[in-house]
Amino acid sequence: MKKLMIAAPVMAMLAIPAHALPENKPVNAAEQIRRDVCVVRGAEDQPYQFDNECDAKITNKRDKDGVLQFQIYRDKGTLQPGQEIDTAFNYREDVMIGPYECTIVETATPSGQYSSYRHCRLGD
Repeated sequence: MKKLMIAAPVMAMLAIPAHALPENKPVNAAEQIRRDVCVVRGAEDQPYQFDNECDAKITNKRDKDGVLQFQIYRDKGTLQPGQEIDTAFNYREDVMIGPYECTIVETATPSGQYSSYRHCRLGD
């Protein structure tokens, strides 16, 4: 697995605090979070841009001590001006983000559709 420097928006997703759970849920209950903004790109050599109308979902699962065990992130967005592409973009990478083993998958189409998936779990 590669070690990779991840942009601040990606790292911020891993840093969602345990106190976001309602008081009546145990700390190790799965937590669902929705966002309406994400970062998108049309190719590996393009910079990420914010999509303010993206549909993003995050699932966090913690152990009984509140330590994040895994996180699943999914989004569906739209390429932004300047990110137009002629052929589909598919990207996959296995990386370490701190102590987490992560798989990142991104896809984009010439019609402007973008989606990404990230699954991170606490390493052994």
